[in-house]
Amino acid sequence: MGMRRYIAKRVGHAALVIYFVATVVFIAVRSIPGDPARLMLGGDAPPEAIEALRQELRLDEPVYIQYFYWMRDILFGDLGESIFNNQPVLDLLIGVAGPTLSIGLVGMAIAFLIAIPAGIVSATRRYQVEDYLATLFSFIGISVPGFFIGILLILVFANRFEFLPAFGYVKPQEGLVTWFSHVILPALAVGVPYGGIIMRMTRSSMLEVLNEDYMRTARSKGLSPRLVLYKHGLQNALIPVVTVSGILFAVLLGGVVSVEIVFGIRGMGRLLINSINRRDFPVIQGGVILISIVFVFMNLLVDLVYTMINPKIKYGGGE
Repeated sequence: MGMRRYIAKRVGHAALVIYFVATVVFIAVRSIPGDPARLMLGGDAPPEAIEALRQELRLDEPVYIQYFYWMRDILFGDLGESIFNNQPVLDLLIGVAGPTLSIGLVGMAIAFLIAIPAGIVSATRRYQVEDYLATLFSFIGISVPGFFIGILLILVFANRFEFLPAFGYVKPQEGLVTWFSHVILPALAVGVPYGGIIMRMTRSSMLEVLNEDYMRTARSKGLSPRLVLYKHGLQNALIPVVTVSGILFAVLLGGVVSVEIVFGIRGMGRLLINSINRRDFPVIQGGVILISIVFVFMNLLVDLVYTMINPKIKYGGGE
């Protein structure tokens, strides 16, 4: 019951945060100088078109009435319609979520597969060749932007060896191999920089854990070095790593736009940038709310992963 109560409490907090974000978005859009309808349609739009849009968006009604209908529509999953193409905002966001999620999930998987082992090796072989190589990878990953890594990957794997496609996205329904061949390069482009961050976090966390008293106690009991390292060391060292990784994944989904542009993929980031250029405020509002939902629930997921890594961690009334 303690875990259920804790999850219910966190979901309630998440709902409050999302409500706050939606309120801020509502205020921000209506705080822009000038008439939002005129900004959306452009200064050369005919007056009747501007007035029709004002009525559609209820801009001709008092602000509190606008706010009531805005929140009501959000509760029922209605984020409005795009001004640019008259499609429901929710459908547009769902349509571009697939490529962004695919790049993000595969990118984070690559980051973990590289960073966790590299961080462990770097910590256990401190000031040795392996440590310097892992640290070099980390610095390169942190310093080089993802779009530049993407360009290098295209030049090598797509143009030089013609091994992988350079542009576009294919849905998993059209074949997992084809889908993966289109996702792997952009996923590497976003995974390497975040892998550098996770590697540094893993190394510092492991170094701190290796000097703890319970690690020395485990060694003195005659336990195998591998068991001590992975059971007692890594299990505790992963707690801060998971915290950072959850935040990084949410940031990755919102900041993958440059990589999407390099690889010609129409994802969420690219949709939001185009919507900002077009002043398509309903799409911008819906995208911000969706990204906030990802941030909030990633924090909840991180807390649940804690208990999987270390069952001794308890939530709820036992705290």
